[in-house]
Amino acid sequence: MTRMFRSRGRRESKLKKPSPRWWRWTKIGLCWLAFALCLTFIGGSLYAMSIMRALEPRVAKLQQFGAELHRDPTIIYSSDGVEIARMAQERRDPVSWPELPQLVIDATVAAEDKRFWTHRGVDHTAIIRAFWSNYRAGDTVQGGSTITQQLAKRLLTSGERTFRRKIEDACLAVLIEQEYTKEQVLTMYLNQVFYGAGSYGVKAAAETYFGKDLHNLTISEAALLARLPRRPSTQNPYVNLDVAIKNRDYVLSVMREENLISEEQYREALKEEVKLQPKPIQTTGISQAPYFSTWIVSQLREEFPNEDFARGGFKIYTTLNIDAQRAAEKALQETLNQYKRQKVTEGAIVVADINGQVMAMVGGADFKRSQYNNITQGRRQPGSAFKPFVYAAAMEMGYIKPTSMISNERFVWTDPSTRKSWIPKGGGGGGLVSVQTALVRSINVPAVHTTKIVGASNVARYAREVFGIRSKLDPVLPLGLGSSAVNPLEMAEAYSVFMTGGNRVKMYGIKRIVSPSGSIVKEFTPRIVANVLSESTALPLRDMMRRVVLEGTATKASGVANAAGKTGTNDDYLDAWFCGFTDRLVAVAWVSNATYDPNRNPPWKYGSMSGVFGGDAPTFMWARTIKPIQELIGEKPSGRRPNSYGGGGATEMTVLVCLETGSRAVPGHCPRTETRVMQATEARDLPTCGVHAPIEHEPKPVDPGDPIDPPPPSRNPPVSNDLVEFEICIDSNARATQYCPVRRIESFRRTDAPRNFCRIHAPEVLWLLTRTGRDAESIRH
Repeated sequence: MTRMFRSRGRRESKLKKPSPRWWRWTKIGLCWLAFALCLTFIGGSLYAMSIMRALEPRVAKLQQFGAELHRDPTIIYSSDGVEIARMAQERRDPVSWPELPQLVIDATVAAEDKRFWTHRGVDHTAIIRAFWSNYRAGDTVQGGSTITQQLAKRLLTSGERTFRRKIEDACLAVLIEQEYTKEQVLTMYLNQVFYGAGSYGVKAAAETYFGKDLHNLTISEAALLARLPRRPSTQNPYVNLDVAIKNRDYVLSVMREENLISEEQYREALKEEVKLQPKPIQTTGISQAPYFSTWIVSQLREEFPNEDFARGGFKIYTTLNIDAQRAAEKALQETLNQYKRQKVTEGAIVVADINGQVMAMVGGADFKRSQYNNITQGRRQPGSAFKPFVYAAAMEMGYIKPTSMISNERFVWTDPSTRKSWIPKGGGGGGLVSVQTALVRSINVPAVHTTKIVGASNVARYAREVFGIRSKLDPVLPLGLGSSAVNPLEMAEAYSVFMTGGNRVKMYGIKRIVSPSGSIVKEFTPRIVANVLSESTALPLRDMMRRVVLEGTATKASGVANAAGKTGTNDDYLDAWFCGFTDRLVAVAWVSNATYDPNRNPPWKYGSMSGVFGGDAPTFMWARTIKPIQELIGEKPSGRRPNSYGGGGATEMTVLVCLETGSRAVPGHCPRTETRVMQATEARDLPTCGVHAPIEHEPKPVDPGDPIDPPPPSRNPPVSNDLVEFEICIDSNARATQYCPVRRIESFRRTDAPRNFCRIHAPEVLWLLTRTGRDAESIRH
């Protein structure tokens, strides 16, 4: 008995042996951990409940937030009420649940949230799977957000990457699913999510990428669209087609696994080629008059720099006439086809009424190829189309009158910086021509002589201050022939001075801006700068330009009622212009041989056309545009014949007068001279100055075929009354050299021929050689 109790006691003593210390601490730690977890759960629940309570008002306004994003875009209208463009930050086209095809619904759920129909807003399985995948990859390779969470992020939270924002998204997703049905949630998602290329919503995306309505999408196309919201900017098919196809294939595989499509449909969809629409040019939806529309957008940004018109809701009413625009577009295409063999590949035209309202604008041949607007952005040399500004400046400053005669003597000018001589082509046959003849026949040399008399800086000043030319003008003699580049919109404003008889009309394209609330933001009215040019100058020049059309270089426009204007062609046929006007319209047409390559710097390259003058292609285009527009506005022939200011009717001429004697000056001999306008009969009776250089004859005109610098006479020439001609430097009155910047050609008796060369401009060694008596040929060599 005693042995039995002893045995039991030993066993009990063994059972009551104390636990190891580490085990006791482990149990204590586990208890505290459980307690902490309970507190965390309770605290997290309370935190989530507080967040949910704070977010409940947002969920109640979810559809209101969506409606705000659906604000109508800003619409740009023509003057006759036709929509020509839309401005919006986002391209949207909302769709209702009944309009959503089942194929689009299945593809979206398979791509973004395959347990969408069973979870309550948050997919815990997806979160755990995403956490594990990202942990193994060491980067964010998979997301766990449901469609509802993405909707909350899009509409109700800031989108910042913080823990609080993630919690808010999850809480909002739960609240959203308590408040809305699955169908409502999915419809809102498919209308709000970004698909890339400026498209928000699946309907806009289908139109952007495939040019299709939702019901016409194939399985392959629906699968490609469904995956785009993951990385819409970097993995859309316009940016990376290979990745977009890889993502499509993944969605197709999920659809097959979920029995949303059959095996046969899956294989056919994999083989289907992706056929995309051309990449959209911009998010602004331009339906008509693209060059004009982009100009209007730039005008809005310039006029209202602090207003965001892309928010939508504004209505912009413009001056464009849709029928006039179509006439201009048709005329440009006809011109390019007509003169294709002469290498006319690019053109532009702008038309405005007498109030400066731009009725039509075509800035180039193909807007899809290039959005460069030659009307507002282009700057090209206008050639002879600049001459009316030269003659206007000369008349206003009193150097000539409409009835004056101008020198047509040969002209030589040397650029002081490059030492290259410039002899203007066109004219130079000697004698005098009337201003009208010089303008109507577009003779260049009289325009250069006029520029020299007036001063190139004065011509530039008048072009800026009177005619509104804002482009940089180089104040050099070739400016009189249009050597400085300008843009067509400037030229249209400048020619409005002649159309109105002295007032400059500024071009504008916006008539009225209406805010989203319906109030008028601003109303635009004609801007006219009155009396910039006197009628005594503007009206005669207008008559002369009318004769340019009737009997001069622009007869292709003679069928247009009341047409007047000036042609322009620059060197090597790089550009051709016609700047013209009628009693109620002003328009500028321009053509060139331009090729465009976006991979070239600069992308535009200008080559020569094949003998195309301003009176050819641009005048043809101008006439084809203006004639139908005149019918639109009801302009009829005025029946007024232009006055004549030239030919046999010229009663005045310019004469170089010696200031000391009052007689006709002898160039190179009279020390102080001035150009005066006088009656032709008075000029003919004016004697030649006999004080400074008595001669017995008038200088004879220079034949264009004569040499510019004939050899000098021998050292002891026989006495003779034969005349010889030399180039004389106007600064030194000595024989001109190649270094003299401006020269004139003068006739002398052989006995009076000058021997010395110019010392002012020629190098010293050349002057020393002339002092030794060596002849010109030996000096040149």
